[in-house]
This record gives sequence, C-alpha cells and structure tokens, in this order.
Amino acid sequence: MVKHCKNNRTFVVNDSKPKKLNNILTIALISPYSGNRFATYLNYYAENLLKKGKKVIVISPEFHEISEYIKLKAPKFLSNFTALPLDEKIFTNNNPNYFEVLGRWSAVSSKIKIGEKKINAEVDFVFFCPIDPFIRSAVHLFILNNVFKYKWSGIYINPKPYRLKQLKLNVDPKFLEPDYLFRSQNCVGVCVLDRFITEPLKSRVYKKVVVFPEISNVSIQNKDSIYSKQIKDMAKSRVVVGLLGVEQNEGITALIRLIKKVDTDKYFFVFAGKLDFSTMDEKQRNEVENFMNDHAPNILFILHPLNDEEINQIYKEIDISYLYFYNYVSSNHLLTKAAYYQKPVLANKDFCVGDTVKKFKIGLSVNGKMEESVSALEFLRLERLDFDVFDKESFTDYYALQSESFLDNALEQIMFF
Repeated sequence: MVKHCKNNRTFVVNDSKPKKLNNILTIALISPYSGNRFATYLNYYAENLLKKGKKVIVISPEFHEISEYIKLKAPKFLSNFTALPLDEKIFTNNNPNYFEVLGRWSAVSSKIKIGEKKINAEVDFVFFCPIDPFIRSAVHLFILNNVFKYKWSGIYINPKPYRLKQLKLNVDPKFLEPDYLFRSQNCVGVCVLDRFITEPLKSRVYKKVVVFPEISNVSIQNKDSIYSKQIKDMAKSRVVVGLLGVEQNEGITALIRLIKKVDTDKYFFVFAGKLDFSTMDEKQRNEVENFMNDHAPNILFILHPLNDEEINQIYKEIDISYLYFYNYVSSNHLLTKAAYYQKPVLANKDFCVGDTVKKFKIGLSVNGKMEESVSALEFLRLERLDFDVFDKESFTDYYALQSESFLDNALEQIMFF
C-alpha cells in the first residue's frame, strides 16, 4: 500500500497489480430486500456474469425466484451457480445501531462461506444491491475490514445526502458521515443509478464511480390481462393516467388532490400497487380512505403487489405515467418502463427523476403547486402524441441507456481492479 497526497488530502492506493475481469472468477451478489425491482437486478446481473464464464453466488430473500430465472435463462451454467436465503428482517431498521450494522456484514460473510463450499470456489468479489443498509451507522474502518475481508462494491441507491447537498465536497468522508465506509480498503468503487451525482461522489470517496443502468423487465408474455380489459372497458375514450407505485405515499396523496381539480370527463386514473396504511400518518390515511370511499367512476384501484408482467400490461394501456413523489430523491425503475412503452411522464421537478425527465425530454416536471400540476397534466393530455414535443427517439435514447449492453459495460468497469 502506498500513500499519495493531493490538495492536502491523503489517499491510500493499492500499488499491487490490479485484477482484471478475467481473473475474477467467483462473484457473490447480495440483495437484502425482496420485491420485483431487486430480484430483477440480481436476475440480470447473475445471468450476465454466468454467461461470461463466472461462478455466481446469489444471497437474497428472493433466492428461490432467482434460481428459477437462471434455470430458464441460463440452464447451461447451473453448475456454476448457487443461491442462498437472506433474512430480510435484519434489514428493516432504517436507523440501525453499530451492532446491527456489523451484524449485517457478518451475516453476509457467513452466507458467502456457505456458498463457497457449495460451489467449491473462493469468492473474489462481492456486489451489494443495494449497499445502503450496510453503511448506515458508526462503524470504524479497521473493524469493518476485519469483519468483512472480501473486495466489495455496491449500488448506492438512495444518495439523499448528496441530493440534499448536506455534504461538503472535495473532502474525505468523516466518521459518522453516510459515505464514510466507502473509504474501506476493500471497497473498490461505488455504483449509482443516479447519473447526476457522480462528480460530487468522486470528489469525496476518491474512487471510481460507475453508473449502472436502471434495468427493468419490460416483457409481456400474454397478449392481454384482466387489467388491460378493465382499463379499456372503463376508460373508454378518456386519457388514462397511471400511478404505479402507490406505496410511495407522497404520490397517492398528491394525485388525489390533483384529481379533484381536473375534468372527470377527460381523464381516467389508475392506482396500482401495494397500499400500506401503516406507513401513513393519520392525516394521509384519512385522506386516502375518504377518497377511496367516495371516488368518482373515473378511478380504478388495483391495490395489491403486482409482478412485472402485470405492471407491463398496465403500462401498455395508460397514456401518461404519473411519477410525482415529492420526497423521493432516487432513481425509479418505472421510468425505464415508461420509456420502453413511450408514455410521457409527469414527475417532481427536483432530484433524480425530475432531472432525468428534463435531460431526456420524456415528460414534464413540476414543483408541486396545484395550478402548475393541472396545467402540466392538461398539456400532456393534449400534446402527448405530438412528436415535435415528445420525439419517440427521446424515449428510445433513454431506454437504450438502461439496456443489457450498458449493464455489461458497467459490470466490467466495477470489476476491473
């Protein structure tokens, strides 16, 4: 190890010969969460790596589903693959203490050792998807390096401190700061879905930052579904606005208020996804319950967990994708679906989704004022088919950046160390 100084900052650099992708033979993919989004990431990552000739250990609450996917998509490589369960309960606390965070790293390390025995190989690299629940607490670097000795990286999926500009740039992360553990000697770099924070992040962690695609399964196996038929029958000639992701409370309450201000003869609204009242405060809960009890006939509720096929069927039928979540700073995989199905987006002006909509011209972003939101929705209703306003190439360009070819490139970048 060699120390270098630059602008009065000290960086520890590994001066040993860097590993190349071809020398990394066995990878562990870790996801602490269940759900379509994280299972999709691991499905595609595992398939990609297996087809490169790597051995892959998946550790996830969705281990069974991912195993089934690999059996279907990469059956020739099953001898190089194994999947193990991970208890999601140990990751439910968003404000874990020191011991909880160390317990998370230790639990993964123990699972990897089991996987190594099953696959008869030592892991060269560990990739977390996401890394966020592993870096949320005051853990000293030397302790982490002793508890978890594998080379690692992961997707920093919710870079809220960077988006809210809470961190001073061009300085080393300090103990207790949310990006402190990226300074670990075993961390080879940081991966992000939010392409707009790469430079601020580099200025602090002083390691490579790799933009990963917001990859999403957009396939439809069945020509039509019960939801397709419902939407067609109920919407008739009205413009269909879809909120897929009602678990984001800010989205459902904002859309409820918007619906009360627009003409019911012009619009049909679809609320889809798992609705969890336990995550709402009393005011939100009352507002949503009252709306559901007294809603107009231009509303369809599909309030339960949906798989990708069902979500894609709904996206095929809607005209406008409503992605206004005023306190949501992260990337959103639904943008990928909106781009693939070429559905203009109405989003919040701030943060990753709003910046993406603006940069790629795939919709409109608003600041939350009701008058502006009503005007934006009306504009989208009238102009959504005007290709001088929403060029199909804009959607195609954004979707292309979320493709498997870009995933291939991103994996190669982060695994070249």
